[in-house]
Amino acid sequence: MSGLTPAAALAAILLPAALLAQEPATYRLTLGDAARLASERSTPVLEAQARTAGAQARVRGSLSDLLPTLDAELLRSARTFNTASFGLDFPTIPGQPPFFDPDGEVVGPINATDLRARLVVPLVDFGALGRRRSAIAGADAALEEERAVADGAAAGAARTYVATLRAHADVEARREDLALAEELLRIAEGQLEAGVAVAIDVTRAQSQVATIRAQLLAAEHQAEISDLLLRRALRVPDQAGMELVDDLESMGVESIPLEQEAVTRALDGRSDLSAVEAYEVAARETVSATRAGRLPRVTAYLDDGYFGDSYQRMLNTYTWTFRLSLPLWDGLDRSSRLREQEARVREVGYRIEDMEEEVAFQVRRALLGLNAAQEQAAAAAERLRLAELEVSQEEERLRAGVAGTGDVVRAAMRLNEARTARLNALSAVQTSRVGLASAMGTVDRLP
Repeated sequence: MSGLTPAAALAAILLPAALLAQEPATYRLTLGDAARLASERSTPVLEAQARTAGAQARVRGSLSDLLPTLDAELLRSARTFNTASFGLDFPTIPGQPPFFDPDGEVVGPINATDLRARLVVPLVDFGALGRRRSAIAGADAALEEERAVADGAAAGAARTYVATLRAHADVEARREDLALAEELLRIAEGQLEAGVAVAIDVTRAQSQVATIRAQLLAAEHQAEISDLLLRRALRVPDQAGMELVDDLESMGVESIPLEQEAVTRALDGRSDLSAVEAYEVAARETVSATRAGRLPRVTAYLDDGYFGDSYQRMLNTYTWTFRLSLPLWDGLDRSSRLREQEARVREVGYRIEDMEEEVAFQVRRALLGLNAAQEQAAAAAERLRLAELEVSQEEERLRAGVAGTGDVVRAAMRLNEARTARLNALSAVQTSRVGLASAMGTVDRLP
């Protein structure tokens, strides 16, 4: 049986406090590090671990119907009786009064002291065995669901990581744009002083600087929000530093598998599909347990102790029995539950079929998306190269006095757009990369 040990369950409950006590000063995170960290400590994962611990507790509790029970009691009592309630006629000698008043009389009190131990041993109980197998299957399903929740948290954190890289890269791009705009402004002002340019050239350059500064402020604000979102996804405390090791320009893509290979790996490795399959096993075990409730049960019973009217006059008495019970009629309760559980098995079976088709669709879509994103990234890189070349050539023409500031400003605006398009394309590649890993169930293995 797979699942959490008691020590692991306790660790899952105490994990938040332990994390706070052992936080590193600075988190240096790659894309894979962020995914794995989220899969270990995000709130949904901790909640799933608690549910798994509860399912394991139910497995332990299911042993109660298979193990002997022993209890002891001490009873001290006194009771009076109405002789008319005995239902017996005691013969008397003719001419003598009856032994008891025919209308009844109170006899007693009769004192009793009873010190007793009772042992009940289930010998054969197919229903209890079935319920235990069902509990074990339920715990295994809860563990698979925990893995599915962890993979979902990892995929979400990986996407947030990529979005954060994108936000920081946008800040750097806007700073480069601002540096270029300020350089063009200095050139325009110098040419105006030299009398080879007009005031409108300076105004155009100033307008470009103002525009880029506004874009930079917006990009810095978005980067701060992205950092907060990533900290929240990873539960990184405010007092701890956070450094992202990767950057969009240097991040690569692993070798892309063939479509059929990727689908096969996804069907074998997707934790959410495994969780549903585990729930189907648990549902079938529940059906088997309900059917087993129709089978006979054999129980041994031993009652041993001391009984008397006082502690000084107690004698040993005992009772032992073997009990064979066979359920014959329960008012349609069991058959109704059985039909409901069989319907649940069919429902989960339909869900598995749909999920297998959905997994294959997600993998194929992710492969198409990643290939398209890589092609767009290559096109965006070429566009950026040409935009940089255009700005360089326009600057040379401006210094040579054969072009105006407006031409350079327009080229700089196209460079700004090309940089943004390049970042969008690189971000799309990494987001598609995460999407493919999520579709194949390999997010936690990202580097």
